[in-house]
Amino acid sequence: MTELFEIFPWQNNYSLGISQIDEQHQNLVRLLNNLAIGLATQANTLELKNIFNELASYAAYHFQTEENVWNQSFAGDEWEKSHLLLHESFVAEVNKIQSQEGIRSFTEEIEEVLSFLTHWLIFHILDSDKRMAIVMLAMQSGMSIEQSKLRANQEMSGAAQVMIETVLSMSDKLTSRTLQLIRETMESQRLNAKQFLASKSMEMDLKAAGITDRERDVMALVVAGYSSKEIAQQLDISHRTVEVHRAHIMQKTGSSNLIELARMHKH
Repeated sequence: MTELFEIFPWQNNYSLGISQIDEQHQNLVRLLNNLAIGLATQANTLELKNIFNELASYAAYHFQTEENVWNQSFAGDEWEKSHLLLHESFVAEVNKIQSQEGIRSFTEEIEEVLSFLTHWLIFHILDSDKRMAIVMLAMQSGMSIEQSKLRANQEMSGAAQVMIETVLSMSDKLTSRTLQLIRETMESQRLNAKQFLASKSMEMDLKAAGITDRERDVMALVVAGYSSKEIAQQLDISHRTVEVHRAHIMQKTGSSNLIELARMHKH
């Protein structure tokens, strides 16, 4: 089931022929797919942050490994310098994404994260790293660095570029499907929660407790699994106001947990 949500399915022809780097690439792709799976299956915010942070940390570890490997063949070469800049751009973009947490909506954040990570990793593995590997392996067979670069550029033209474009297009479709599933799941949870709260027994209990219409709206979104930040965005109110409403609901109902309160009324 979880394979349905993978946005970068690994294939053997993505390998470079350098076992240490290939193994790390597969781990990076696995972490990326885990992030997509977590989003599609509605993992909580903490779990998603942990996956993203693990991916970012592992990428930094992988870059160090790569740079050590490439340095054996490219020390001081322009290709090495360009590759280092690619790594630095990735780290800068990840830092930017992490710094914007809480500024935009949850959907906007995950769309940018998935789009950036998939596009960057696909191009990084299938183009940039592939070129470097072809040169390195050619030099090990006795060719000069210039001859090796020429071979790499020849091998990476035509069919190779078509494959990269095909994989990018496929990942875009898979990402869109995952995001659409997220939206549909969240909307379904919201509607189910509203229907539950509108049930006769629950409505009577909420009225008896003095729950206002706005507090009912907040409670519906809490039961549906939305965070306070997301509820604030949905209802166009401040995060602080959401927290005040939640406190009032718990005080009026005598409950310490709104989701547990809803579960009690379902049985």
